[in-house]
Amino acid sequence: RQDPSHSPAQRGGASRDEKLAAARALKFLAFNATPEYKSGLIEAGLFRMLLQIMDDSGTAAEHAASCMYSMAREHQPSKLELLCVAAHRKLVEKLRSNAASKQLQLNACAALYAISCAGKPHVAKVVAEVELRDLTPLLNPPSAGREERTAQDEQMQLFAALFVVNLLHAKVKMEAYEAQSLLEGLGRAHDEAGEAQARDIINLGIKKLQKRLAKGGGGGKVPTSSLKRLSLSRGTSRKFDSSSYNTGSSTHSDGANPPSYGGEAFGGGGAEEVSPAPHFQKRKSGLFRKR
Repeated sequence: RQDPSHSPAQRGGASRDEKLAAARALKFLAFNATPEYKSGLIEAGLFRMLLQIMDDSGTAAEHAASCMYSMAREHQPSKLELLCVAAHRKLVEKLRSNAASKQLQLNACAALYAISCAGKPHVAKVVAEVELRDLTPLLNPPSAGREERTAQDEQMQLFAALFVVNLLHAKVKMEAYEAQSLLEGLGRAHDEAGEAQARDIINLGIKKLQKRLAKGGGGGKVPTSSLKRLSLSRGTSRKFDSSSYNTGSSTHSDGANPPSYGGEAFGGGGAEEVSPAPHFQKRKSGLFRKR
């Protein structure tokens, strides 16, 4: 803890077990770190080391992605440094990979969401690496009540929805059918979200897609049934870093203790507030004006 730069994972020839132990320890450090400590980890070269660990697709990579998420939560310097070292490219690679475990994909999606909260000028870097069509299946996990639906599916659906909403703030090109698929996916994610704040965020993305389709930006028309089902109230006006969403606990990538949607599902057990507006801490955005 005193000198994370001497972690075994940074030494040449570190074994897989050493990398796993280091990644797990760093994940816990990041989860509980103060902003000052996070800055120290950045200076020690934490993110470049995590990228090396993520060259593998095993459990160590799951911990590394989780560590990136914890670092980026409510810490703008971490978001910007992750973009600087192109961590978003590696995370997108893992999110798309069929070889990656479901937990690794979940952690990568969560980290990408947190990074996408860096600000509108920066989210374009993430958009350049992501195909929105790749996120559509993540918005549609197995129906609730079916045996194959897991807590990981639910959390993947939530983080994918929040991530999509952030990406929609950038200039994203899409066809009508893609916009329609995203609209349906966000509608389902909204209906199945267990937190009102999450629903408020997703509602912003729904309204953006509805507006685009209504203008014929995609050349498509929103089905009447969709409009009725997605006729939702406006989000609230709290202005906190929406990346404070937490996947449940610092052990969420261990698999033994899957996160729940109870009191600890967001904000580290209620210790942090979550913004329903993932508009990147833009205090005077038109999104927050009362009408």
